[in-house]
Amino acid sequence: MRNSPPYQIKIVALSLAILPMFAVAAATTAPVEPPVFIESDEASVQEGKFAEARGNVVIKRGDVTVDADWVKNDFTTDQILAGDKVKMVQAGDTLQGTTLNMTMQTRIGDMDNPIYHMAEGRVRGDGVKVLFGGKDKYKIQDGRLTTCIDGNDDWYLHAKELDLDYTTNYGQAWHGWAEFKGVPFFYYPWVDFPLDGGRKTGFLMPSFGYSNKNGLQYTQPFYWNIAPNYDATITPSYYGNRGVMLGGEFRYLQPDYAGIIRAAGIRDNETETDRYGVYFQHNQALSDRLSLSLNYQKVSDANYFIDFSDSLAGASQVNLPQEALLNYNGDFWSTHLRVQRYQTLQTPSNPVDVPYWRMPQWYFSAAPEVGYGLETRISGEITRFVNDTKVQGDRAWINPSISLPLANSYAFITPRLSLQANTYRSETASGQNLGNESLVVPMASIDSGLFFEREGELFGSGIVQTLEPRIFYLYAPYKSQANIPNYDSALAALSWSQLFAENKFTGRDRVNDANNLTLAVSSRIFDDATGAERFSLGVGQQFYLTSPKVSLSGLDNAEEEKNSNLFFTVGSQLPNNVNVNYLLQQDLNASRTINSEVNINWTPSEFKTLNLRYVSNQPSEIEQVSASGQWPLGNGWFAVGRYNYSLKDSKSLETIAGLEYNAGCWALRFAAQRYITTDNTFKTNYFAVLELGGLAGIGMNPINLLKQSIPGYADTYRSPKLR
Repeated sequence: MRNSPPYQIKIVALSLAILPMFAVAAATTAPVEPPVFIESDEASVQEGKFAEARGNVVIKRGDVTVDADWVKNDFTTDQILAGDKVKMVQAGDTLQGTTLNMTMQTRIGDMDNPIYHMAEGRVRGDGVKVLFGGKDKYKIQDGRLTTCIDGNDDWYLHAKELDLDYTTNYGQAWHGWAEFKGVPFFYYPWVDFPLDGGRKTGFLMPSFGYSNKNGLQYTQPFYWNIAPNYDATITPSYYGNRGVMLGGEFRYLQPDYAGIIRAAGIRDNETETDRYGVYFQHNQALSDRLSLSLNYQKVSDANYFIDFSDSLAGASQVNLPQEALLNYNGDFWSTHLRVQRYQTLQTPSNPVDVPYWRMPQWYFSAAPEVGYGLETRISGEITRFVNDTKVQGDRAWINPSISLPLANSYAFITPRLSLQANTYRSETASGQNLGNESLVVPMASIDSGLFFEREGELFGSGIVQTLEPRIFYLYAPYKSQANIPNYDSALAALSWSQLFAENKFTGRDRVNDANNLTLAVSSRIFDDATGAERFSLGVGQQFYLTSPKVSLSGLDNAEEEKNSNLFFTVGSQLPNNVNVNYLLQQDLNASRTINSEVNINWTPSEFKTLNLRYVSNQPSEIEQVSASGQWPLGNGWFAVGRYNYSLKDSKSLETIAGLEYNAGCWALRFAAQRYITTDNTFKTNYFAVLELGGLAGIGMNPINLLKQSIPGYADTYRSPKLR
């Protein structure tokens, strides 16, 4: 191509391969850059210096394409100047404006009056000018941003300057405001936000709420991304009825240890006292086999969670652990040393039985291999139990066992021998010696069962049905336990696995006497194609060949018993995603129900779920019914709710009602919760949040409450990432 005169061509495509930053003399040392391709109706080129093109101009270099009415490309500076209508596309970002002035290789320059679509169309907006600071770096002056699609202007984030850096996936905005439905509602001097859901130091969106105990609640968190493995959140909160609470959370993560520290404190205007809460958890691997765990929780007073928790589970906490655990795992054995105490939260209207502290506890367990198909296990413990109001003292126990499991494809039988040996040194709460006691109970059991299956058809689908009869025999001689203290034993709730357990008590201080025969049968139906369990049924009962004498109190049981309660369970997955589960514990001798529970769930599709639950438990004096669900109302609206009612007390325990709206690029959530606290008063919380897609929510989000309270709940709005 000749240098003079300039070469001109009309309505012909022209392709050029040029090193834009360097002359020919430098070409041998510089890395080869992508060639420049120019296509236009008219073009004028002087080799090594410039190119000018007009009419339907398309200029390409690497992943950058520029469409314009005219383009000037200076080869010596690698700069292009384009107008009057310009469209630039690079790596999924599209910008349209009136003029473009940019260095092609470095991507440094500017565009006037840009209209942009970035992150493959998930982000759009406009401005007076956009400055290019390199590949995937944009500064938009007097601009705005939204994740709504073209034609939908429901919300915008305005800014005097908007900085979008897709190399670090963070955005910043200065001197702006948020606009919703044309109404400005939130001003900010500066805000930053992640473009990919990552972490970045800066203020998070504030949250607002209201409760009948605390009044208006406002929280303004600040997030500090200290390092990839350290971060902190500082959370000042204002409670209208109580004052300002300062809280914070610090998280750390290392190859050998990790933990979290939370703390909050307030000078409560209502109680005129200083109130606080502390939470610390730490886990550390001291070596390949040795580990350490720390858990410390403490609050200033028994009403702390009642006043400041925003959930029923939080407000119901009564025993806060304060413990340290040192654990070692050997090849076939393990041991741990624990120190454990509690802060017990109780009020005059809600007295709580204070648990024993373990100060300390040493436990070991081993399963040595002896061969011949035998399985052996030995475990033991030495513990110091401390309580200011009860009998306390030291307890040591050991529990060796040996069994011989024999099984094939259709049957199994497992004979087992074990021994529970305990020794005690007891004293009163004031320290007066009560002497020593011991307990030794040998046990023998045989567990056996058969497994049958057959193929069939149900609801037009192939199935496999099983029949699994099981017989379990247990013998343990009677040993009086009237003088044995009770530190950690309770009567175990009857369940399918408990039918085949050696001891009907939990803990180690009560060991049942037994001459029992358990008869049980279960059946299951599986979908032959998917393997999903469609139906299950189980029924079992223990028959006492000798009436048991040992009771939880330690005194001998005077009542003659011939059999245990009947245990029955059934579950099914019906067509249309209907799941039904029923559990029954029936005292056949007295013709009364000890425990029953019914759970019905219908989830025909995502965002559609209905739940109904009934539970009656005589030992706990509980009879409750609850209903919960999530259901679409149409046009993007969803209803959510939960109602839990105590039939025994004739009052509501918890009520949740809410609405959710999904507009595609934003969402609204409203919820109200009313629940009874441990001091028998009701607390009501109100939640409301506006979620702007890709940014943060403004308000107090009830999403965690809904997930915990409504089985099968699905999040109706998933905020998109801006990258």
